[in-house]
Amino acid sequence: MRKRFFTIQDSEYRYETRFIAEDWVVAPTGGELVCLSDYLDESKESINESFALPIKPSKLVCLGKTYAAHAKEFDGTVQQPEPCIFLKSPEALCATTDNVVLPPGSRALDYEVELAVVIGGRLKNASVEAVKKAIYGYTLMCDYSEREMQLERGGQWTKGKSYESFAPVGPVFVTADEVPEPDNIDLELYVNGELRQKGNTSDLIMPIYELVAYVSQFMTLVPGDVISTGTPAGVALGMKEPRYLKEGDVVNWGSPVFGFVEQKVVVDSRPIIEDGVDTKNFKRPIII
Repeated sequence: MRKRFFTIQDSEYRYETRFIAEDWVVAPTGGELVCLSDYLDESKESINESFALPIKPSKLVCLGKTYAAHAKEFDGTVQQPEPCIFLKSPEALCATTDNVVLPPGSRALDYEVELAVVIGGRLKNASVEAVKKAIYGYTLMCDYSEREMQLERGGQWTKGKSYESFAPVGPVFVTADEVPEPDNIDLELYVNGELRQKGNTSDLIMPIYELVAYVSQFMTLVPGDVISTGTPAGVALGMKEPRYLKEGDVVNWGSPVFGFVEQKVVVDSRPIIEDGVDTKNFKRPIII
């Protein structure tokens, strides 16, 4: 089943849409379905397209050097026996309709289109067969990366991977029953209309189910967790003269399976400073 998720402005309610009988229908999650067009006509509230995820992830797990060609362009590695694992801050998660935000002083913002796996069951030291049963579905993520922060600022990769807007997810979530071959998904990314990345998950060094099983050796995966499975070749870092993203650039990325999105690059020059402690946020439960 294909799903899009919406949030109501100034409300904690989340609305879910599904594509049924050649039309989009909408409902409060768990509620009665109505035609999306009728809902928009009758509702006085405005809605924003939100994450293409059915539940809030506890962690964003990312994999690096999972495609041989990308590993080679990244640091000359032809093929390594195990993929890299790193985490993105959950605050990097955003909607595909949001802009990509350049951190202040950024000079090396890069892009990486990836297939993302959404976990539906608890996994630890899992077998491939267990993984097949525990995957809830799939979506896409663009793993935006500030390479200077990632590679030259004296820390782990997380520094260059976790800025706000660096993990847009979408544009749709597709349940696992509709993706019988996750190892055959086309991926594409364009910058200002120029094709930069074109690959297929069949080029992964380690197949999707094996990648998830591998991650479960190092951490327990719980429902809602997202694993972004790495990117094909074609990133800016791999060019002889890297052409990193700059203000005003337009990035289009996606797949025929999930659709395509368009994001604009904007500069972030405003700090966020909040006084006091918002105790309500500590009491709000995380739904898994």
